[in-house]
Amino acid sequence: MEGDEEKLLHSVALQNANSIFLARQRADQELVRTKEALEAKTQALVQSLERAEALARERDRALVEADKARRAAQAASEAKGHFLSMISHELRTPLGAIGGYVDLLEEGIHGALSDGQREYVERIQHNQKHILALVDELLDLAKIESGQFVLHLETVPLQPVLESVHTMIEPQMQASQLRFEIRSDDPTLRFHADGKRVEQIVLNLLSNAVKFTPAGGSVTITAAPTADKVSLHVQDTGVGIPHGKLEAVFEPFVQVESSQPPQIRAARGTGLGLAISRELARVMGGELTVESERGKGSRFTLSLPRAN
Repeated sequence: MEGDEEKLLHSVALQNANSIFLARQRADQELVRTKEALEAKTQALVQSLERAEALARERDRALVEADKARRAAQAASEAKGHFLSMISHELRTPLGAIGGYVDLLEEGIHGALSDGQREYVERIQHNQKHILALVDELLDLAKIESGQFVLHLETVPLQPVLESVHTMIEPQMQASQLRFEIRSDDPTLRFHADGKRVEQIVLNLLSNAVKFTPAGGSVTITAAPTADKVSLHVQDTGVGIPHGKLEAVFEPFVQVESSQPPQIRAARGTGLGLAISRELARVMGGELTVESERGKGSRFTLSLPRAN
């Protein structure tokens, strides 16, 4: 009996030892797998940190480069504004002198002019005024871009503005044989803006309409109020603008090429009027947009904040 018990105890002990060995072996294997998984995760984390640090360094470099580019652009803009302002002021003095001498010649201070001489004097006078207008536009553009443009924002009645531009543009309309009409059903409409600059924008739009509308066509101004805006639509029956060039007309010095009659090509301006007009509209809290189709005319819309 004692021998059987010993054998049984020995067998149980062996089984327990074997179970313990197997359990330990499994634990060791699990530990190895856990260690390997932890090492893999650690390696992945290290790689992620390295990528994050590389991205951070790249971001810092990009920020530095962007700041350099911003400062360079600002310096270039200031230099351009200073140059335009200086050139504008320098040109005004001799242009004013040319205008003065032309006026003296026209008045016959040194004797009467022949028909041929008078024609030349008129051409000189026309070109002097044209260049002087360009100088003024350059000066306005420089001031707007440098943030030095002074506005006098106030509540402005719409009707006097329309009457003023009508008086100024009517002779051009008649000379170009165009029908001109202003449609405004509400004489009490008011907007919040600089009245003189609004007149400048509308006159630019009307002058463009005159230039690009053949004789026998029409130009119409329509006032269209909304809850918070007053919109002025300047519609013409002119040559129109190609669809792909609608935004280009608002870029400085851009003039859209098209198959225009010779008299219209000869009347083209400097390409600054619309650029300045849009900038003026925006600094007054408004916008200037255009809708057009080649051969079917154009409609420019000036939107300004409505005054309560």
